[in-house]
Amino acid sequence: MKPMKEQREDLIRVTSKTLFSLLHSVIDANTFFMAYNNGRQNTILSVSNRDEELVQEGSVLPYSISYCSLVGDEDGPVLIKDTTCSPLTREMPVTLDIGKASFLGVPIRLKNGDLYGTICSLDRYHAFTDEDAERLLHVASVVSGLIQLEETTYFDDLTGFLRYSALESLYERELADLPTAVIFMDLDNFKEVNDGYGHTTGDRVLQSLAKSIRKAADDDWLLCRYGGDEFVIVLPTDDAQRVQEAVDRLVSEFREEELPLADEEEPPTLSIGVCLEADSLREYIERADTAMYRIKKGGKAGVSIFRIEDQQAELDMRQALQGGELEMHFQPIVEGEYGNALAYEALLRWNHPTRGSVSPVEAIEAAEKAGLIEQVDLWVLREACMAQHVLRPAQRIHVNITVKSLRDPYFVEQAMNVFLETGCSPNKIEIELNETTQRLDASHILPQLLRLRELGVTFSLDDLGSPSSSGIGLLQELPVSTLKIDRILSQNAQSNRISRAMIRGVVAMAKELDLSVIAEGVETDEQYRLLLTLGCVHMQGYYFSRPKPLGRLRSESVRMKHAACAR
Repeated sequence: MKPMKEQREDLIRVTSKTLFSLLHSVIDANTFFMAYNNGRQNTILSVSNRDEELVQEGSVLPYSISYCSLVGDEDGPVLIKDTTCSPLTREMPVTLDIGKASFLGVPIRLKNGDLYGTICSLDRYHAFTDEDAERLLHVASVVSGLIQLEETTYFDDLTGFLRYSALESLYERELADLPTAVIFMDLDNFKEVNDGYGHTTGDRVLQSLAKSIRKAADDDWLLCRYGGDEFVIVLPTDDAQRVQEAVDRLVSEFREEELPLADEEEPPTLSIGVCLEADSLREYIERADTAMYRIKKGGKAGVSIFRIEDQQAELDMRQALQGGELEMHFQPIVEGEYGNALAYEALLRWNHPTRGSVSPVEAIEAAEKAGLIEQVDLWVLREACMAQHVLRPAQRIHVNITVKSLRDPYFVEQAMNVFLETGCSPNKIEIELNETTQRLDASHILPQLLRLRELGVTFSLDDLGSPSSSGIGLLQELPVSTLKIDRILSQNAQSNRISRAMIRGVVAMAKELDLSVIAEGVETDEQYRLLLTLGCVHMQGYYFSRPKPLGRLRSESVRMKHAACAR
């Protein structure tokens, strides 16, 4: 596999040769060539010789003794009628080798003014003119624009690493059929760095991490800034020992890197996931991310490998996805006073062929362990979108999407594809964020939530008031429009004045912030009536209806036990 630098040069080489063939028709020159300048030497990237081979492609010339160096020191074109007579060139070894020639060269400068290299021409008989120089300058501008476009399209502005789209393209072209491994890296406590020092310092920390990765990397590693403070590294080997050595080098270089933070601050650490086997780059990344996420949930700062034994869970979940074992049930969210269904929550069910009904929590854990949670989440979203056409098209469907998927910068694009495939408008979908959305994930999922909100998707904060909820903190960070009161508060309200006070507080806060409130877990008439007096006008629970398959919802009306009394 070619190093990234060579991949970039291939594109420029092919394009410049096409331009040189056009130049031959308007400029009477034997030779056109383009050189890349790194400040120490000039490397001839592409050459077009018409009759005589005056320049060879691939030649490396010391900066101080090449024609290119004359051009690189100037802002405009350099014209020399006779290289054997000019004091600038007559003593150069290249002049002694080639002999008399006319020379024209122009610099290739990038948008920021930096010198990339030069485009030059040579001919023994034609004395180049100002008009020739203008034409060559135009070609240099085209090449500069191509480089700039490539940089913007394929490379991350902050780190210079590949963007994911470019990584995917290179992987498919170079590595799809070869042994590979993927390392997924995340910077721990990066949100605290941004909050405490500002985003400028945060960017410098990311650049420091990128610098340490470059120091550790071999030329044939593919380096990608996946999103935010997450990095993906593709290695051209699946040998466990070599991969472990690569991880050790990455960690060692990062520890040695001087970060732009106060000395008394605890330095950020790395959580790393590794995958040695998969069928596609997407699957490699999902598995490595799954392994990394175990480290995150277990306390951060460490390395986890997606193990072969995890594949039994994967086989089970793949069979569930492909064999029709997964099913969606829908529970109405009702307007409390009259019992009208305002929306539905889509709830996952797994009907295992030997184990019977598997709990939703266990199903999600199995999908996460298998590295297939994003596929399951997209399946859930697709099923909900299709059901929305049936369950009164004016109503929203609430779906539970895991933090693991929402962390993925490319989940939004996948969700957009689902909306297009199903014809469901995004403003008919509300994503519920549950108590597992801890503060450490907020900064990772926020960019994706904001993009989904632009499409029209809304968000609920679920399980508010549960013992493990971090809801109030998340409310300040995430763009939620609905608060869902946890079933524990709803069911304890009759006997616990603290629960009643908390419910009143949530209702008052929601009113102040112009948010909706839904009380979950309503099971008795007494709970229902008390929640009404506490200000809850939207409710959900067995008192109204158990979750049911779509077919039963279409054939049965929601059972509203309280309707007569409410009127």
